[in-house]
Amino acid sequence: MYTGGHLPARFMKQEKKKEEEEEEEVVVVGKENGLPNVLVTNDDGINAPGLRALVAALVEDGSCNVFVCAPDSEKSAVSHSITPRDTLEVSQVKIPGATAFETSGTPADCVSLAFTASIFPWARPTLVLSGINKGSNCGYHIIYSGTVAGAREAAIAGVPGIALSLDWKRGQSTEKNFKTAAAVSLPLIKASLRDIQEGVYPTGFFLNVDVPFNPAEHKGYKVTRQGTSRLPLTWKKQTQERRMQRLKDTGVGLQMAQLGLAASAAGAARRATLKKQVPDVESVGAGEEPDKETSQKMFFRLEGSEVEVGGVAPDHDFGALEQGFVTITAVGLDTFVEPEIRVQLEDWVATVVIPSAL
Repeated sequence: MYTGGHLPARFMKQEKKKEEEEEEEVVVVGKENGLPNVLVTNDDGINAPGLRALVAALVEDGSCNVFVCAPDSEKSAVSHSITPRDTLEVSQVKIPGATAFETSGTPADCVSLAFTASIFPWARPTLVLSGINKGSNCGYHIIYSGTVAGAREAAIAGVPGIALSLDWKRGQSTEKNFKTAAAVSLPLIKASLRDIQEGVYPTGFFLNVDVPFNPAEHKGYKVTRQGTSRLPLTWKKQTQERRMQRLKDTGVGLQMAQLGLAASAAGAARRATLKKQVPDVESVGAGEEPDKETSQKMFFRLEGSEVEVGGVAPDHDFGALEQGFVTITAVGLDTFVEPEIRVQLEDWVATVVIPSAL
């Protein structure tokens, strides 16, 4: 991941001929117009309707300069993962009224890249918005969410961040709800920009905002606590035939599956060669290791439930969201535990016997 100086040309996708690239130079809006700069990212991808609705609302409002750095494909549930070893690909994308780039990285990558790679005319934006996510991010979803990670990465760098999510319900929600959700979120965004510029915006946390599935009928803003809601996760075993068929059905293609099989065969060949080169050593363990040459690879697919479990207290995010409120939850950067838990931990550690010699 490149983190210094101007982004080298070799990092950019070569999608057009040189003549076309020269004609379409990087368009920078509002570089010196005195308006605050807002960076938008997400985890659903740069073409997701939630991001496009948010950007359109900001551009139409005209109270800020809009910049976008978002994944080039869906990166849902990647949490706060980053790309420490691979090279990111970056390309400019046309979004009316905004300066936008797509990257091959995660939401956290997008934010740190925007801050350090000089692809935008600023070192730090005024505010970072992540969303609007397709699906709520209440309770323990905050841990899994790439959308929330985008706002968290901004806060780590000392820039205010807001994660925005729409409580998408299958069979009830439509893409038009994103436009309404953006309109509902706009007063919060403008108030944040106002207070940031006046130097009175509170620091030390970022905001996680969830909009109910029917934004036009919301009951107002409500400050909430992070709850414990989550979706139960179950791994279901699959046959190789079913796996291949799913790859074909989802558009990944048979070729990818064949590449996976080829890689597995190559791995087996390497293990066989390694076994020939390494002399047998008598094991002193409790049991014998399985024979890797005869063991078969198994396949499991995550089956997520659509029914939330966990707390639904009215002062918690999920409970208030279910009641129709736009929930606003302050999320800290540290892993805080209650003081009484620390006292219990100290008492427990005191019972642990330290070896006299190691």
